[in-house]
Amino acid sequence: MTAPNKTPEIKDAPRSGGTFITVPRQNQDPLTKNRGKNPPLIDRLKKSGLDPQKLLDIARPGSATKSITRLRHRLILIGFLLFVALPSAAFSAYMIFWTSDQYHSTTAFAVRSSNQAAATDILGMMFDSGSESPTSNSYIVNDYLQSQAIIEDLPNTIDLEAIFNRDQADWLFRLGTDLPIEGKIDYWNRMVDINFDATSGVIYVEVRTFNPDDSVTLASAILQRSEVLVNKLSEVNRRQSVRFAEETVARAEARLKVIRRQMLAYRDATQEVSPEDNAKIAMEMISALDQQVVAKQAEMKTLATYLNSDSPRIRLLYEEIKALEAQITTERQRLGGGTAGIDGTSANDNRLAVRISDYSDLKLEEEFANQFYTTALAGLEKARQDADQKHMYLATFIKPTLSQEAQYPHRILYSVAVFLMLAGFWTVLVLIYYNVRDRT
Repeated sequence: MTAPNKTPEIKDAPRSGGTFITVPRQNQDPLTKNRGKNPPLIDRLKKSGLDPQKLLDIARPGSATKSITRLRHRLILIGFLLFVALPSAAFSAYMIFWTSDQYHSTTAFAVRSSNQAAATDILGMMFDSGSESPTSNSYIVNDYLQSQAIIEDLPNTIDLEAIFNRDQADWLFRLGTDLPIEGKIDYWNRMVDINFDATSGVIYVEVRTFNPDDSVTLASAILQRSEVLVNKLSEVNRRQSVRFAEETVARAEARLKVIRRQMLAYRDATQEVSPEDNAKIAMEMISALDQQVVAKQAEMKTLATYLNSDSPRIRLLYEEIKALEAQITTERQRLGGGTAGIDGTSANDNRLAVRISDYSDLKLEEEFANQFYTTALAGLEKARQDADQKHMYLATFIKPTLSQEAQYPHRILYSVAVFLMLAGFWTVLVLIYYNVRDRT
């Protein structure tokens, strides 16, 4: 036989009178059984001041936690719909139905030098450090095309606001009006892509506008401004090299003029063109006087063999010899005093030896100045020849292209990127919430 189905009882907390209320547990919810007939159990619970729903939660453990979890999941799902699904769908709809087509124009060029050897630019920089470097100038052009200067240097015939605010331009990708220069630069770098290949030295430019003709016009203007910049850099480089050589010549010329003025002042003070020539003349005179003295002494010795020492002829020869020796002494004193000062210089600065020393110093400096001036002139001529041979130019091998179909924007790519970004942000917030809940 089957055992009778006994209904378990659950005792609630005692009321103020100390009695317990017994709630029968049946297969059907006692609070919902005979709904609409107002069961006597519910009436008794209400009369006793107890909440039937709380008693039901006690009778079914975990029901409150399940309801809270279910509510949390619903809120998370609603948050996903509100902050991820709906914005992504709206953005995708905008990209598909309202975004304007964009047409690109591409051009490519490189900075080259007329004296560039067949070696690569890296080898050229290693072995020809004094020449122009096309690679470094290519970096300059690359930075110039992404700076404020290119926007300011565009010709007056090109109006960026008119080009990027056409009637067919959509709200999201148009330039807008009354933007500061910083905003224009940011928009310019979004619509104009500049890529520099350091290996080949080629600069690739891609311009995107809402009209194919506008893209070609803007790309042509960029190409023209790049060529102007390269020519200016080349001219400045050539001018600097020639200017350095000219400054060197000017210094050499000034030094030579100073030395020549000193030489003129020396000759004016000494009243002689060259003390060295005077020294040669003095030495020749002393040598001639010495010869005469020797000849007179020989004659006097000959006469002394048969004449008395006080004879007029011998006395005359003796006086002549004394006069010649006095003349020799005078001439030798003109060359030097025969004594030296403490510092090694002659005691009398008017001596010929001192003048020769001063003149030798001035003459040596003049020779150095002449050689330096001659070398500077040769360097200037060489710099001018190199400047005529060294010339940078812009080698354009891809002219601005005209598009026939729109290539931008990438609608699907942008839509997926926005969805992933919002989904990632939403996921991070949910993880932060669960982490905070678990820690508290």
